[in-house]
Amino acid sequence: MKKKLIALILALAAAGTVSVPGAYAANENWRDAFVTRLMKTISQDPTYTDVVLTDLDRNGIPEAFVIKKGTYGNIGSGFTMTDNTITDIEVPSNIIGECLENISVYIKNDNYVFVGQEVPRYSSYVAYYKLVFDGAKLTATRINKIDVSPYSNVTYVDKYSNNLLENGYPNRTKILDFISSYDVVNNISATVSDAKVLVNGEETSVKGYNVNNTNYFKIRDIAMILRSTSAKFNIEYLSDDNAIDIVPGADYVSNGTELVDDAAGAIEAVENDMPIYVNGRSTAITAYNINGSAYFKIRDIADAVGFEVQWDGDAQSINLVTE
Repeated sequence: MKKKLIALILALAAAGTVSVPGAYAANENWRDAFVTRLMKTISQDPTYTDVVLTDLDRNGIPEAFVIKKGTYGNIGSGFTMTDNTITDIEVPSNIIGECLENISVYIKNDNYVFVGQEVPRYSSYVAYYKLVFDGAKLTATRINKIDVSPYSNVTYVDKYSNNLLENGYPNRTKILDFISSYDVVNNISATVSDAKVLVNGEETSVKGYNVNNTNYFKIRDIAMILRSTSAKFNIEYLSDDNAIDIVPGADYVSNGTELVDDAAGAIEAVENDMPIYVNGRSTAITAYNINGSAYFKIRDIADAVGFEVQWDGDAQSINLVTE
């Protein structure tokens, strides 16, 4: 329930109705629950002594996988926390657990691609698997390294331990220390963007952030500066789907949060996992929650609403052409 409440607050923040400083931080309750689950799991079979913590769905709460070294199908179990309750993860049988200990992350079309590597026993051949977690099931799909090598690599760290036993039994203190060591290890840093935003050649006061070498701007700021143009649009929150809906052609309804310069140094950016609709239809737009608001690429907004984007690299300016 608490996670749903956080999602609701974030949705309202993304629509610009509230300010949520740090609201996307991980629910701290997961730590104690993970310790209890690991104590029980390892006690039942102490040969499963290796544990990996990794956040494949990037929601701030990691997934935990308990592993027995050496053979295929050796991921004994997986679990995470959903709606403040520990939930089991269906784990794949086509990889060895070490695949989860050596994950690389690539950026492909603004989406994160998690790739695990494994070197089976008695072999030097490296196999690569695309790892996808849908909230209930982890899937590992065999790929070639060349499939992702053209894309930029993002620094990513998971947490791994094989030192959780004492005298053959799981040690609560060791497990607690291991769980506690997982503390926001994979933040994305958003830095203040130098790019200027113009509308039909006239400079505006819109400020944005740079995330992974791409400029992102608060969607309500863009709606505000386009409200008197042919590219006007409104932003609605769909409570039934917990989604943001961009409505092209609709009059923009301001709430007073627009064009506030709150940019300050580097700050955490969390990928927005809420559905994003255009006129009620689902899209594949990637957005980030920064300072409690939803930030988008202007070209994605342009595609959704219908205006031209002109980039001047020398002037570091983005001109939104609506005439």
